[in-house]
Amino acid sequence: MKDVPPKILKTFERMKNEEPYRIELKFISKNYYVYSATSEWDKSEKKVRKITEYIGSIDRDGIFKKKRMRSHIQESMREVFEYGNCTLAYHLIKDVGDILAETTPYCSEIIVSAIIKAIDPKPLRLFASRWEKFYLSKQIDVSLSPKHLSSVLQNIGEDIHTWYDLFSKLATKDDLLLYDLTSVFTYSKNIKLAEKGYNADHEYLDQIGVIMAFSSITKLPVGLDVFYGSMKDITTIRDFIERFPKKDFGFIFDRGFSSYKLLKDLMGWGVHYIVPLRKNSALIDLRWMRWKGPFLYRDKPVRWGTKETAYGTLYAFEEPLNKGEEEQSILKKVESNTISMAEFEQKRKLAGVFCLISDMTKDGFDMFDLYKGREDVEMAFDAMKNELESDKTYLRSDETVRGYFLVTFLAMRIYFKILKRLREKALTSKISVDEVLFELSKVAKIVEASGREYFAKIPKRARRMSSLFPEALPMG
Repeated sequence: MKDVPPKILKTFERMKNEEPYRIELKFISKNYYVYSATSEWDKSEKKVRKITEYIGSIDRDGIFKKKRMRSHIQESMREVFEYGNCTLAYHLIKDVGDILAETTPYCSEIIVSAIIKAIDPKPLRLFASRWEKFYLSKQIDVSLSPKHLSSVLQNIGEDIHTWYDLFSKLATKDDLLLYDLTSVFTYSKNIKLAEKGYNADHEYLDQIGVIMAFSSITKLPVGLDVFYGSMKDITTIRDFIERFPKKDFGFIFDRGFSSYKLLKDLMGWGVHYIVPLRKNSALIDLRWMRWKGPFLYRDKPVRWGTKETAYGTLYAFEEPLNKGEEEQSILKKVESNTISMAEFEQKRKLAGVFCLISDMTKDGFDMFDLYKGREDVEMAFDAMKNELESDKTYLRSDETVRGYFLVTFLAMRIYFKILKRLREKALTSKISVDEVLFELSKVAKIVEASGREYFAKIPKRARRMSSLFPEALPMG
């Protein structure tokens, strides 16, 4: 349609992106009207028949006015449901659902809540309203009232041993878990887990510690728990290992876990480990390092070597491209009289070098690559706080908070399974997880009062998204 006023066009374009079905703009008697457009197969005519239905108008100021329902006009008994997004999410979380069905009476509430959380994070009070828009709501009968959901979260938050049993089943044998800790903030005064801390805006708020274990094999989250806000990183790992039923796995940590006592404990437990060392560690002495040669990592040269210590094998990695930058940074400290030249000469020996300690024997490239996989757990925390909007909570008990984050954990498995497929197809630079779920929301099903069901016309981009997941969405 040509010469549509900008305000009207802007509103219509926004509506096109938000509505799960196709809409059309019509110019009639100097006014602009919006119609829904679907299609169905006409058996008598043996062809596709287009069906349009008036839904409202857009005035000259760009304001959409919904069609008024008059008492003498019968309301349409046709319903339009989002199909593609919830069907994909349900398929991706079914492996967990099969396990939960054997261990908790709240399996349906948990799975449904995780699907909503993954697709469109909402406050608990809006879960029921959001669920009604999904076609899946016709297949799974579940209560999502705020009161019932709070009770469910309370119960599953108390049953922590069941959840660790689930975690152990999600972790594969000989897995190496990327383990880290972050903080989220709570605005409730009744949470015992919460302890004071500063957020990014330097506000002094109550915070809760959240730990995550991320599989280096499956590239998926396999464990999550909450702790007191002031609990140190090293303390949380002891609790996690004690609760975890299986011991045939290992950990990849960050520098916050660099502790000789922790290394001794891990050796005593028979748990594999990869731990980065701080620059001032007494174990780092390059004089006796056996350098074994270079390798290329993401097109950057890296020299590596090993040395045996009482705590395992020390792996040293030297990155020439980083060496110059670090030396410049150290020199600036000399210029500002922060350190002396003698200290500079000492520190420059380790410029561009970082070291790992491990009980395992691996090739330099493999060890380096395993540690760099920590980017995945950092991405997981970012997704949890931003895409899944779990950076703060208003819940009122420790058990409910734990239950809420266990649901968030399952939503993250949905998120990262989609991301995994995008990585396999080399599409992460072009398509985000949010885009996949948004476009698939346009794969809609129409259900009539007679029980007849059929797909609304599927937009081209939505069909392309569904083709990425043929096992879940066999659209033909």
